[in-house]
Amino acid sequence: MSRLAFSGLIAVLLSLLPGVARAETPAVMGTAGNLIREAQPRADGIRHVDSKAMIAGLKALNANTYVYPMAGDNVHWDDLRREFLPAAAAAGIDVWVLVYSPSQAVCCVSRPYKHDYVTWAREIATASKSHPNLTGWTVDDYGYDLKTFTPAYVKQMTAAAEAVNPSLKFVPTVYYGQFTDAFIAEQIPLLDGVVFPFRDEPHRDTSWTWSLSYQVKQLAKRLPGTDVYLMPYAHPLSHAAQKPTVAYVEAVTRKSLEHVRAGELAGVVQYKLPFLAADAGWTRPATDNLARTGDGRLSFVVQTKTATEAGMSCGASRQVKLTSGAAKRSVSFWHRDGRGAGHPAGYHVKQLLLNGRVVWQQDVTADGTAWQRVTVDLTAALAGATSATLEWRLYERKGVSDYFVDAGVDDIVATGLQLSDPGVENAVVWTAGLVRKGGPVYCSAQVYHQDYGAELGARLAGLYAAA
Repeated sequence: MSRLAFSGLIAVLLSLLPGVARAETPAVMGTAGNLIREAQPRADGIRHVDSKAMIAGLKALNANTYVYPMAGDNVHWDDLRREFLPAAAAAGIDVWVLVYSPSQAVCCVSRPYKHDYVTWAREIATASKSHPNLTGWTVDDYGYDLKTFTPAYVKQMTAAAEAVNPSLKFVPTVYYGQFTDAFIAEQIPLLDGVVFPFRDEPHRDTSWTWSLSYQVKQLAKRLPGTDVYLMPYAHPLSHAAQKPTVAYVEAVTRKSLEHVRAGELAGVVQYKLPFLAADAGWTRPATDNLARTGDGRLSFVVQTKTATEAGMSCGASRQVKLTSGAAKRSVSFWHRDGRGAGHPAGYHVKQLLLNGRVVWQQDVTADGTAWQRVTVDLTAALAGATSATLEWRLYERKGVSDYFVDAGVDDIVATGLQLSDPGVENAVVWTAGLVRKGGPVYCSAQVYHQDYGAELGARLAGLYAAA
């Protein structure tokens, strides 16, 4: 029986005793990473962690948990124990420690104990005895390093922590595809929970949210009694074509909180949410705005090193009403992509559909890379109709193995038709009508926010407060 299952059994038995109420553990609402150092070095010549500013930012976010990364030099470990933990305790914020795995050695090594995870377990547990708000720790990318984290070694780690503080939680980071039957049988009984980063596996993107509920429910079914903490990507995901938008992170968080309320998740922890203005990700550069005008566009993507098959597609559809008495009905729009005549034709095709029938299409190689305007006359096709469905989509005429494209649509003008948000400035208006067929062809309403951190932080603070 795992430590989590055993403690859960004790809680249930105690709740059955007369006069003993069952205590419910508050759901985790937090964020991970993005340590901020003070602007100026102290007398010792070191720019220490800016605990005061970080705590203020976490309180504004309504976070009750922060995952403190052990990156950089030894000052992070010292500042955690001497300054950050006391400041977090005074603010009512729990802290988990994040230690990097061996596979991340090229970018990140946790100091002072590096890849000695038995010592990390013991020392974090020791710190938690003096600071009760240090409640857990995680190993990032744990599932990629199971040759290191064998069951025998994990037992050494957990034994070292339990000898000091049995209540300290070990909740490593594991991706959806890594929850194999063998992993569940061998590893889950040794853990107190898992951090589950959501990235739309088996694909890899931060634009599509529809697979989230399925994956959460599958994990709840396969991991009964295990606390699962979902991690949305508020920071760009490596090898993904697009950065996460405000609308995307908000949607993932909102849906995750529904699963928290249903008892299928134990909490939500953002990945590198920029919650302070001092963070480099607080604002987005103007080059991130790929709209023709304004801040938004429809985006249709096949990523690099991604295999597709003929017939796959992703489309953005909208119901439109017909303006009574109009003599002409048409739709015009601007479109562009990054492929021109020098690239192979016959693979990616941009299309407009009316009531499921293609009324305009063009290969991505048919024009240059600048924005192009097209007008499609729909008068005859809509004779006698009162409403219709328009759909812009990217269609795979033939499958590819590695042929990146990002096709955009913007500045739609409907004549004799009523279409809200034709400039694609409100992602919510378009998101409900997105339809992906067959695989890794993505589409989304990409709306740029220069003040990314401020806008997203305000929305998440509202969600956390209401949870």
